[in-house]
Amino acid sequence: MKTAQRIVVTTLLIAVFILMMPMPESASASGAVAWGAANINGSGVRVRSGPSLDHSILAHANTGDIVVVVERTSSEWHKVNFHGTVGYISVPFLENRREAANFNKRGSVSGSNVNMRARPNTTSSILSSYIAGTEMSIIGINNGWYKVVHGGNTGYIRSDLMTVLNRGASATATIPARASAISAPDSSLPRGHSIAGYALNYVGYRYRWGSSSPANGFDCSGLVTYVMRQHGIRVTRYSAGQFRDNGTHINRSDLVPGDLVFFSNNGGRSVTHVGIYIGEGRFVHASGSRVGVVVSRLDSANYTRNWHGAKRVV
Repeated sequence: MKTAQRIVVTTLLIAVFILMMPMPESASASGAVAWGAANINGSGVRVRSGPSLDHSILAHANTGDIVVVVERTSSEWHKVNFHGTVGYISVPFLENRREAANFNKRGSVSGSNVNMRARPNTTSSILSSYIAGTEMSIIGINNGWYKVVHGGNTGYIRSDLMTVLNRGASATATIPARASAISAPDSSLPRGHSIAGYALNYVGYRYRWGSSSPANGFDCSGLVTYVMRQHGIRVTRYSAGQFRDNGTHINRSDLVPGDLVFFSNNGGRSVTHVGIYIGEGRFVHASGSRVGVVVSRLDSANYTRNWHGAKRVV
């Protein structure tokens, strides 16, 4: 009997001790504090449940969308928070990656008992706590924390504990007709990923046969020549020569960002078109005078039918 009483008393003491302990802040599934932010460069970019093409699709993001980079998982995949959906995006589709950025958005608390802190870290003083669904203004992001304003307080909330609201924005945003600013090659990335990301800068630029400059436009091999030159790589000017002279042959199943993909519309007799692979079965290329520089899927009927081969020049 006394043993049973001791067990009951001990259990009660443990319960009281737990209740007296400070409650931890809600966390995402990974428990990681976000690193920063980035913009999407591409239409219908897939947010996946894991860091590979084998994982399921959770959501789609479009050019200009802001995502919170929760974790730089690898050189090929980053874990992100996109409007409350936590998943993975292929690195070449993320541009303008930064640890701190200012912008003006509305957001909603997505965790319970979430703390607003005086500084963007877990050790600074708590200004207030909020329940799930509380809306507030987001005026910036600092190293993965949203800078927010609510109820007379200005402070910081972990960005993986908030959802950026997207009221009034188009759900079918598309790639702009012409890029407004060109990001320089990103030396922090593997060269192939930098090539892929840099090539995406020119989506929307016009097609001009025989040209290889942003000022005048690009033909297919001209785009490849220009992008490679910005990364210190010299290739033969025309697509057939690029396939013949440059890099090493690779299988379609081994493609990684920065590889060159080649096509033939003359029954396979010779190469007639080239593009730059950017990941997730997509490539960027100067398609023709009607659409200019675009992103296309390798598994579309036309490019499956006309597939000729691939080369790795990096």
